Amino acid sequence: MNAEDLLRLYAVGERDFHTADLQGAHLQEVDLSGVILKKAILSEVDLSGANLVGADLNGVVLKQANLNGTRLHGSHLVGADLYEANLTNADLNGAVLWRATLNKTILSEANLSRANLDEAILSGANLSRANLKGAKLSKANLSNAYLTEANLGRATLIETKLISADLRGASLEFAELAKANLTEADLSRTNLEGANLSEANLSRVNLTGANLTGVNLHKANLIAAKLILAGMRGANLEFAELTQANLTEADLSWARLSKANLSGAYLRRAILTDLDLDSAILRGADLFEAKLSQVKMNNVDLSWVKMPDGTIHF
Repeated sequence: MNAEDLLRLYAVGERDFHTADLQGAHLQEVDLSGVILKKAILSEVDLSGANLVGADLNGVVLKQANLNGTRLHGSHLVGADLYEANLTNADLNGAVLWRATLNKTILSEANLSRANLDEAILSGANLSRANLKGAKLSKANLSNAYLTEANLGRATLIETKLISADLRGASLEFAELAKANLTEADLSRTNLEGANLSEANLSRVNLTGANLTGVNLHKANLIAAKLILAGMRGANLEFAELTQANLTEADLSWARLSKANLSGAYLRRAILTDLDLDSAILRGADLFEAKLSQVKMNNVDLSWVKMPDGTIHF
């Protein structure tokens, strides 16, 4: 089947073209809304600007396809292969991409709001400035993905892999990131207000200048994390692991750090007002010039701590 056959049959009412081989076809700006192309071969096809609203594309192969500006609102792409496809500015609002392969796929400025990307593979994908508000990304693989300035507000990313991902300037307000793996990710200047990162792995992550107001980091791993100038007012860090974390000039007002491990952490010039540090471990921490006021410090380990006045506590 070629592109002309497809369009001729579609024009007379045919909709089912499952398993069709249209590799390399030119279908720019065509209207194929509601089409069934399940398990079709569409590698290197040009569907830029096309209308595929509500299409059945489950299991389709769209490797290196051009879907720039394509309308895929509410379409089904379960298990689809979109390796290195170009979906810049594509509309995937409410689309189902469960277990889809999107390695190195370009999704910059795409609309993926409310899309289902659970268990999808997005390693190395470009999602810069994409709209992922309310999207489902649980157990997806976004390692080494580019998410700069992306909108992930209220998105669900439970147990999602974001290892070495670039999330600079992204919005993750009230996002669900419980048990997510963000090892060595760059989250500088991100907005994580109200997000849930309980039991998440944030070791060696860069959160410089990030907004972590009211964030839940209960039992999170923040070993050697960079939190310079981070806003952490009212954050829950109970039982969190912050060994060797850099919290220079961070604002931890009203935060809860009971039973947290801050061994060797850097807290120089940090704001520590109305803080709960009960049973916390601060062995070897640096609190030089930190602003301490109304801090609960029952049963705190202060061995070898550099105090705000520069003295060492023995």
